[in-house]
Amino acid sequence: MIFPDNRKLFTIKEMTQACGVSRTTLIRMEEDGFLKPYRVDPDSGYRYYDLQNVTAVGQYQRLQEAGLSRKEIADLYYERVDSRKFLEAQRQKLSRLQRFLDEYELRHDHSKAFSVSYVTLPAVTCYCVEITAFTAEEMATLSFLAHERCVTDGYRMLGSEPLFGIPPKQFSRMEYDGTKHSSSLCIPVVPDSKPSPQLQSFSATEALSILGFGHYSVVPDLWARLWAEFDSRGLDASGPPRFIVHVAPYTGAHYKPEDFCYECVVPIKERKM
Repeated sequence: MIFPDNRKLFTIKEMTQACGVSRTTLIRMEEDGFLKPYRVDPDSGYRYYDLQNVTAVGQYQRLQEAGLSRKEIADLYYERVDSRKFLEAQRQKLSRLQRFLDEYELRHDHSKAFSVSYVTLPAVTCYCVEITAFTAEEMATLSFLAHERCVTDGYRMLGSEPLFGIPPKQFSRMEYDGTKHSSSLCIPVVPDSKPSPQLQSFSATEALSILGFGHYSVVPDLWARLWAEFDSRGLDASGPPRFIVHVAPYTGAHYKPEDFCYECVVPIKERKM
């Protein structure tokens, strides 16, 4: 497409009016390497913009509404990133957001007891501690102490991912008989934390998940429902099941037992279509 040489140029005031943004925002877009005025007067420093600048700001706003950061917007707009890596990162971000929304909805709409879905578990490095307890309350206390020790030892927490427990035997079915229960508590940490034999890496994987809320007493029923779904869908496990606690007593002192939120997850091999 050929654009006219005598195109209309707009002042920064006209740009702010047309795009609904402030002068500061336009300057910030320049500093981020996103927006380049059509012309800058070398003497006065006045900026002049053309219609392509206007539409570029529109694209910026569109990507901003999609939740991208300033750097991501500039890199994506000018194709400075590997598209495959970018898409994968955004899909992981979307998956995390969907998991949070499902959790939040379930916690605040008590007409729903649970929800089952396929989820994508991201790759994560964890500080792992073996725990043995006789009650759910004792397990919570020991988890608190292990988490506390992880912080004391100088590890940087990966707050974007919740801690989880895995049973000692790979691919085993979770059974709660009211007696001793052992698991490996996995606390997500920043990968570049100091090396330790207690660090373990988990690969990204697809999984079948059941999300539920309520007192600890609902947990056995959640596992039973999840394994029933797992069998009915003809799935194969690709790793040990995980018990994820999104909201627990030490998540916040204001949470009541009926508002605790759990996720029982089984990593799976490729789904059978």
